[in-house]
Amino acid sequence: MISHVVSWTLREDLDRTESIARIRELLTDLIGTVSSIRSLEVVENVAYPDKNHDVAVVATFDDLAGLDEYQVHPEHQAAAAEIRGLVTARAAIDWQS
Repeated sequence: MISHVVSWTLREDLDRTESIARIRELLTDLIGTVSSIRSLEVVENVAYPDKNHDVAVVATFDDLAGLDEYQVHPEHQAAAAEIRGLVTARAAIDWQS
């Protein structure tokens, strides 16, 4: 199984609640559209806002091929493009378990 986590710092000039809701909508709408997604959750940071990113997606895939399918899927590409307009920083990590 491949776990995929991406976290973002939101733009300060946008409403935090609205930005998180939009990111959640964009990414959870991919469930059922990208067949390789096994689980996907969008989570909001609740601690140390001066050090931590604001929001993250935690997703799992059966294998690297499934993650690759997700990464290049046109609907994911469209979601990622919109998310880039809502954030100022991004970090990611993928691991196999």
